[in-house]
Amino acid sequence: MAPQKDKHSNRIKNHLHNNDAEQEPEIDFDGGGEDPKEDGGFLDYVRPEFNEEKKGTLKRDAIVLGVFLVIFFIWFNDWRPLDALGIGGNSGQVTEVVQNPAGLSGGILEYIDDVNELDFGETPDRNQVMALYQNEVPVEYMRELERADFLEELDYTALIGLHANGVPADYIRNLERIDYLDELDYTGVIGLHSNGVSEEYLRGLNRLDLLDELDLSGVVGLYANDVPMDYMQTLNRYDYLEELDYSGIIALHANGVTEDFIRELGRRDMLESMSPSEVVALFQNN
Repeated sequence: MAPQKDKHSNRIKNHLHNNDAEQEPEIDFDGGGEDPKEDGGFLDYVRPEFNEEKKGTLKRDAIVLGVFLVIFFIWFNDWRPLDALGIGGNSGQVTEVVQNPAGLSGGILEYIDDVNELDFGETPDRNQVMALYQNEVPVEYMRELERADFLEELDYTALIGLHANGVPADYIRNLERIDYLDELDYTGVIGLHSNGVSEEYLRGLNRLDLLDELDLSGVVGLYANDVPMDYMQTLNRYDYLEELDYSGIIALHANGVTEDFIRELGRRDMLESMSPSEVVALFQNN
């Protein structure tokens, strides 16, 4: 039986090793042999599977990162990322609801009808009327400006500006009564009122025929520097007021030149030949 066993053993060995008995591999059972990982053939076999998995992971990470960047960009520009993705929200058109401003009575339709009856230079369109309504410009305010023949000079932005800056219709009508309104646009009216130039002061300047000679900065300058009306009346009494611009009047008053000194120069017929700076110098050396 032993020869038969050896015969089969040799047949198996020869089949595995190309019938060469001397090429039978040695098996190391103590682990002292070479690490299979050190073998080039082993790495060649394993690397294709590892590289394929790494490429798939990188591709998946790139896609996730790209989607995140797109959503962040949409969110940063307030483009509603959930709507962009079709998640939640309503992608349909948003309807604007116009609420009745607290300062106005009646509804928007009544307001539109009333505005359309006013005598504008150019009738405001629907969007402009809506702007007037939202800024709570009363129809009665516009009617009073119409009675002052000022409404036809204004567009809707001027109306909003006048009302928002608290310029009363009475103030505007006073400017119209002293024939100064024609010299101003709406920004000039706002400038006078916001600088506190009183109606009484304006009437005083008008009596001295100064309004026709002064621009807005001149009127505001005299008022802001507290030049009294009596002071200017003294200058006018000696025909010196017409020789001065507003800066000259301010210079005399700011440097303390008294009305008595002006009267003395007037009695001596010296004023008409002197400039404001000369009057100031003479006063300071008196």
